[in-house]
Amino acid sequence: MGPAFFIADPASQEALMDETDAQPPWQRLGSKFTLGLRSRAEADWLPHDDAFGNHKSRADQLSRKASLLDTSRHEVFACDGTSLAACAEVRDMVKAHLETHHDGRSDGDAARLSAHSDMHPLEQAARAVPEDLLVLAPRDRAPDAAVLDWVLVSAALAFPAHWVLAEKMGRPLAGIHEPVPHYEERLERPMDRFFTAMTVGPISHRWNWSVVTTDQLFTPHRMRRMPLAENAGLDQIFLRMESQTLRKLPLSGHILFTIRTHVLPLSRWAEQDGAIGSLVEMLDEMSPQTRAYKGVPMYEDALRAFVARAS
Repeated sequence: MGPAFFIADPASQEALMDETDAQPPWQRLGSKFTLGLRSRAEADWLPHDDAFGNHKSRADQLSRKASLLDTSRHEVFACDGTSLAACAEVRDMVKAHLETHHDGRSDGDAARLSAHSDMHPLEQAARAVPEDLLVLAPRDRAPDAAVLDWVLVSAALAFPAHWVLAEKMGRPLAGIHEPVPHYEERLERPMDRFFTAMTVGPISHRWNWSVVTTDQLFTPHRMRRMPLAENAGLDQIFLRMESQTLRKLPLSGHILFTIRTHVLPLSRWAEQDGAIGSLVEMLDEMSPQTRAYKGVPMYEDALRAFVARAS
């Protein structure tokens, strides 16, 4: 796939997902290739609870992230050395948020920040929340002085969706999204303008979704090389949801991008009339370049076969 900076499908039509809402996320969100941003309240910035009702996911993701940072740090953590102050801002903001808005439910997470006081501040923050944390810094762009380049300078990225952190470090938004079909003509200028115009205070939020063939969270590379068989069950195909936020840091002027990942088997919607069929229709509407980029050939035969059996 590629980096998660607004590269996948939807413009978000709702601020939050509701586990009691029977409508599948792809129907609510659509597949229009736009920014799809909505404002988010400070209290909702880094939610304690899983958006889809998985009460184990927070602890599971924190454990998995800690393991990756302990054993594969070079793959999931990077800092260019110029953004230490910005990373300290992130740590302090995360700690304050946990203490203020999680009603004691994340006391252990907040305490984890103090317990790792000898670590890089961004790693301290990353070990306390399930979200991935990425910091982008402004760089002058000549001759267009009205718009800045926004460069990835630090990241704690435990759960990448088919992109390699080391390949994106030090690159501006356009370079980060270079593999993404239609990004240059549709989103490059709006993205650059939006980042440059961001102010301190407001939090922007969007949902991003994709279909994948693994429930693994750490997937820097696409794992499957051959398509699923037509008789593969929907428990082998997954909806990967990313709750993404953007906010400007008040002291450094850097931008913090957060990603909370949820992975759900499509079997969750197997009994819902027309749900999988509507997903197949959306896949059919994608351009050939987008279909290839998103790995649609890896699972579309299995989805079509399911729809045929259900009809």
